Amino acid sequence: MANNRNNEVIKRLRRSTVLCFVCLVLLVIPGCQRRNEEIAGVSIPIPENMTKNPDKEFVPIKGFEDGQVSYEGKVSPDKIFTFYQEVMAAKGWQPNTFFGPRENQIAYIKGNRVVLITFTPNPNGTTVLTVMVGTQYPPK
Repeated sequence: MANNRNNEVIKRLRRSTVLCFVCLVLLVIPGCQRRNEEIAGVSIPIPENMTKNPDKEFVPIKGFEDGQVSYEGKVSPDKIFTFYQEVMAAKGWQPNTFFGPRENQIAYIKGNRVVLITFTPNPNGTTVLTVMVGTQYPPK
């Protein structure tokens, strides 16, 4: 009878170990799908499949003059939206609706820093991601 209990305990430990390992893998893999870029002194996560577009010119948007960077890659707008909802909240950024519910655009605020993220699909299947950083005075 004691042998049966020991076998049951071992089975439960194996299940727990496997479950912990699966959870760890699921946590680590999504974290590998991004990199952080410094934009105007702010660390911003960028989806891994996006490439910086250094030749992109910008018309400055009031409030986001501190830094603007463009990327392009084969990441759908839906995936970009979900990506930023998850990673920005994890980094302490709060969604900001000041710019209203515009399609393919999200804004975040942390302290006195604001970030505007736009993503525009191209006919060739790529998406242009633009990240703009500004400073809000006084902080809200």
